[in-house]
Amino acid sequence: MEITNKKSIILILFLMLGALAFNIQGTTAQGFVYSFNVLSDSSDIASLSKVDIITDIDISEEFIMLNNELYLSNSPQFLVFETSIPKTSINQVEFMYKDLNSSWQTVPVTLETDAPNVRFTLDTTDKSSLNGYYFIVNYKLNTSSIYTLFQSINHSFEYSLLTNLGEDDTATLNIALPESFKPLNTTGWRLIDERFQYTTPITKTSGIFYTIFFRESDYSESIDSLKQEISNLREDNAKLSQSIIELQDSVDSYKTENHNLTLEIETLNEKLEKAEEDRQVSDRISNNFWQFSWGLTILLPILLLVFAELRTKSVITSTQLLISSVVGTFVVFLLLYIIFIT
Repeated sequence: MEITNKKSIILILFLMLGALAFNIQGTTAQGFVYSFNVLSDSSDIASLSKVDIITDIDISEEFIMLNNELYLSNSPQFLVFETSIPKTSINQVEFMYKDLNSSWQTVPVTLETDAPNVRFTLDTTDKSSLNGYYFIVNYKLNTSSIYTLFQSINHSFEYSLLTNLGEDDTATLNIALPESFKPLNTTGWRLIDERFQYTTPITKTSGIFYTIFFRESDYSESIDSLKQEISNLREDNAKLSQSIIELQDSVDSYKTENHNLTLEIETLNEKLEKAEEDRQVSDRISNNFWQFSWGLTILLPILLLVFAELRTKSVITSTQLLISSVVGTFVVFLLLYIIFIT
């Protein structure tokens, strides 16, 4: 969060193009740039503490109030507060801190004389609360010193947060326009008590807010625009709800289809297991039949050859040969069947 004086002055001078002259829709415009920065010349605040910033900008036809609430979990002894507001435009600077009793104490502010803009240094010694440092710095200036609030003249406001933010740091900006003024684009703005208000977070990647506003006596167009935006949001919400219902129906349909597919897969697995069992039985029967066939092919000729030799040597008669052949064939067939088939 440490910023050198040279870089800060260059950036602030760049932002201090206070009275902008440009044409929007053929009308002239006045602009005001407000930058807010907290730094330390002696140490890097980013490595010391967590930073939370809430900035409230209240623009009225008489005064512009720039209120910055700052929280630091830790702090070096000296902090420098600076803005892009010229000292000639400032009406009042108020600084407060929360003490150990959670009470707000006011500290007199002495602006640096050698700085063209509002800049002062704070000694943070004995200015901490129970759980960190809480500061409020409020700048008050006359609106007439910045704006000429004539009808049909656009006005611009630019807020720049120069203080670097870390991953866990937060910054919020609240804008309230003068009564009877409206933003050029009402998207995101709220109409409260005839005044347009806007709230936005400021991140480390987008530390700038810019808006253009102008006076309008008839708010009907602005209110209609807001109503139309609400109507569009309701339509989008209805479409989103319908999409969610359709997605839910798709999920339910998918669950049913997935359940059916699971049952089919289980059935197919059972059929595959049964087919595998049938294949194994078939392979076993085929193998046994092959062994049975070869057994008959080998044993029957040998048996018949033995019986024929016995008949040749007159050991058995022709009738005995016939009976022995039939009985022997049956016995061999029966033994091979028992061994290989059953």
